[in-house]
Amino acid sequence: MRPGVVGIAGTPPVGGTLVVMGYSFEEPPAGAHLQGLSTLYEYTVQTRVSMFFSATEPLARAGHVGLGDTSVGIKYRLAPENRRRPLITAAYYLKTPTATAGFGSGFYDHKVALLADKNIGVTRWTGNFATAWCRQKNGDFKTYYTPSLAYLTRFSARWGGTLQAYWTTTGKGYGGIVAAPLFQVKNSFNVFAGGMRNVGRPGCQYGVVAGFNYLHRPKA
Repeated sequence: MRPGVVGIAGTPPVGGTLVVMGYSFEEPPAGAHLQGLSTLYEYTVQTRVSMFFSATEPLARAGHVGLGDTSVGIKYRLAPENRRRPLITAAYYLKTPTATAGFGSGFYDHKVALLADKNIGVTRWTGNFATAWCRQKNGDFKTYYTPSLAYLTRFSARWGGTLQAYWTTTGKGYGGIVAAPLFQVKNSFNVFAGGMRNVGRPGCQYGVVAGFNYLHRPKA
């Protein structure tokens, strides 16, 4: 349920593709740590509409290696950014139970999110409010909420950093902070690495994230 350093309202240009690949390591309060690779592809089909696909695989815990769940979804831009108003986008996610036993719930889940991005000075602010419906073993759906707020800023022409705070009602509720410096290799390619710390009743005690994002722009 934690949002990670993702969830922006912006989309690639029409015909463009955003690729995000990352590695994560999570240490729970008890039990074996979890590590894995994740991939996100987002493609803009029209000015206001983009489609995306995400997968988490492979995953490894206590010597066991398996696959994670995959998600598909759609984003729709509700309002463009202007001097007073943020860019506002709505998104729908469908999680498909492709995970190996022990790495997922085995059920389909649904999530909708309202995303907002706004430039304020040299920083880029992102606010998310996500609602997820997760199927339980008895067949019922349980609703969880995950609000988050993040900002991205530049320290120099190529160096920058992001900081994100979030809260989720998963379980008995907990929150956390993700902090990651980033380096812009070129206009369409960035690398990042950072850490995560949960507060409250965490699903994991701390974590490490690292990866890159690449934006493929269509030829003019």
